[in-house]
Amino acid sequence: MKTKTFYVVQYNDCYGNGDNKRLEVIVESHDDFKEWLKQRNEEREEFSECEESEEEFNLISLNLFK
Repeated sequence: MKTKTFYVVQYNDCYGNGDNKRLEVIVESHDDFKEWLKQRNEEREEFSECEESEEEFNLISLNLFK
């Protein structure tokens, strides 16, 4: 049986009280996460929102069995 690891990106609300934790997206690698975060921050700029950093997210590994 083959396995492939994906990562669930969770916003961890590290600067809040933890009530706003939420799942954001599933990515295939840490590099994909960084690319997703870059795109997310570019979209946030359009709305004059602050950039988010990697520390505001947890990557939860998820194994897919084939």
